Amino acid sequence: MRIKFFMAILFTTIALYGCTKEKAQDMPTNAPVQQNNQQVGDTATDQVPFNFLEFSLDVDYSATDSYEAEYENKKSGIAAKLQDTRNNENLQGDAAYTKLEPLFKQLMFDSTTPNDEVIDQVISVFHIAEDFQSIEIEVEFIDGNEKEFKRLK
Repeated sequence: MRIKFFMAILFTTIALYGCTKEKAQDMPTNAPVQQNNQQVGDTATDQVPFNFLEFSLDVDYSATDSYEAEYENKKSGIAAKLQDTRNNENLQGDAAYTKLEPLFKQLMFDSTTPNDEVIDQVISVFHIAEDFQSIEIEVEFIDGNEKEFKRLK
């Protein structure tokens, strides 16, 4: 009886661990992956396509209308997500990365860029409508700095 109880607890623990472990899914086949041995200098930018490893954008227009974009480039691969309730668009993985990549290539800020300039650049590149209520951007740059940018109207 004790063995069955122990096995049940073990199985439940393993199942719950597997359910909560986030992994990059639906990675684009052509997407570059961050290399573990990045060096300071020009080689770091050769190994990642943008000035950041993680990017999260959350724009609220109203209680029901929003725009969200997420990107993560880790050793396990690239994960991307795009949700735009105004245009009824919900993309993940390859489809989201394909749509976000050209926008990310237009972003020219880094960890030293002033906050307002970063927000203005994101609003312009992503064509954020002026009637937004709030915008929040979280970025992990390739130099290791993490920053959060917010603007409320």
